[in-house]
Amino acid sequence: MANMKVLLVRPPSIMKQEHSHALQHPINLCLLAAAARQDGFAPEIIDLESEPLSHIDFARRISSSNAKVIGFTAMTPTVDAAAELAAIAKQSLPHAITALGGAHASILARETLIKYPQFNAAVRGEGEISFVEICRAVEQGRFADSEIAGTVLSSGGDILDGGTPQKPVDLENLPLPARDLLRMRSYRGAPTPGLPGGVYNATQLFTARGCAGRCVFCCSEHVFGRKVRHRPTHKVMEEALDCVERHGVNHFTIDNDTFTHDREKALEFCEGIKRLDVTWDCDTRVDRVDEELLRIMADSGCVKVAFGVETGSPRILELIKKGITLEQATKAFKWTRKAGMMSCAFFMVGNHPEETESDIEATRSFIRVLDPDLITVAIASPYPGSELNLMMKEAGLLEDNLKWSDYGRSFQGDSITRTKTVSAQRLQELQSRILREFYMRPSYILRRLGRLKNPREAAYWFKAGLQFAGYIVKRKKHNG
Repeated sequence: MANMKVLLVRPPSIMKQEHSHALQHPINLCLLAAAARQDGFAPEIIDLESEPLSHIDFARRISSSNAKVIGFTAMTPTVDAAAELAAIAKQSLPHAITALGGAHASILARETLIKYPQFNAAVRGEGEISFVEICRAVEQGRFADSEIAGTVLSSGGDILDGGTPQKPVDLENLPLPARDLLRMRSYRGAPTPGLPGGVYNATQLFTARGCAGRCVFCCSEHVFGRKVRHRPTHKVMEEALDCVERHGVNHFTIDNDTFTHDREKALEFCEGIKRLDVTWDCDTRVDRVDEELLRIMADSGCVKVAFGVETGSPRILELIKKGITLEQATKAFKWTRKAGMMSCAFFMVGNHPEETESDIEATRSFIRVLDPDLITVAIASPYPGSELNLMMKEAGLLEDNLKWSDYGRSFQGDSITRTKTVSAQRLQELQSRILREFYMRPSYILRRLGRLKNPREAAYWFKAGLQFAGYIVKRKKHNG
């Protein structure tokens, strides 16, 4: 008897491809696929970010697969697109069971199944255990009357709630992500902003799950919880070696929320990764690094560190519960530069209902103080489930009758976010101004040109410059 077929689908991004700095592998789907395969199922991944398909072609892929379970991953801005694809899947394979996972499903499981009956299940929290249990129930013909922990099921018009998420996944026994199911050649471009594609053949590694932060804009606790759980370093190295030997990977992006949350674990990783002759980059917090640690990271192949700073206003840092100081940020960027690594600073505007133009001006000034190699300046999005969402509702700052896809409008030039004193349009103008002033400085352009090492890097920065100029022009037209 053939193994039961299972499909896993990533919907297309809300970001237009020409504005995307990096197209990363859907490691979450690779982990689900690995867990399903370990349990005897036959998984396949369709990634509509790397492989754009028309609805007709998608329907053909679904029909030809004869899958019994079709899983979709989505954040709030892409859940409407996922629902559209699930409806197509239901038309193509009426008896297949469709499931939704990710942050949105973790927070709004019941609401999503009621709004979109084309989904049969929504998984809360980490999905590896729950998804495999859904597959088992389907294989055994008992899905209609199953109750799976952490999973909300829709069956015959009834909503069956499995309650709180499953117990945390045992990270030591988690199988290696099924990267072999990806069309690796379709992931061209930069592995992460600032590192040119073609030079780096990259993938993502997770060395831990969970975040101990309390930031008001974040929803990650609904998926992984607040407790940080680390994978054994030998398992991380086993995965890294597999990537090097099987897929020719020469660069890793460590996609934890805070890579250096545990200093000793970070040092263990550095000791192991330097044996593989690869480069890597990571995200972390400015209060979780020191000069010696950053030097050791650089010596082991780390070429870039990104820090979430969010704002240059001490008042707003406290209001958003970031838990850092500007002094810590200044030291972290100084040490990163001294260690010879590229630095990236994440900032946002519209962080809190109380944020004013003066606070945003403080951010603009602080960027000049830090002088990082790269910045991102986003407009904060009040995702459902976040404390920021509740704050904006209480302050009457959220539009009525928002669609879930509207939560992605901040990326498209028509933000839903405003503060008590700064309009949505003004936030967009200030965001564009900060980006324009940073990246269009003659000194910055000359510094970038002076660091070019080969024609591929020159081509990358030239293309990035054109994309950025196009983005600024569109923003100026939109703000009119």
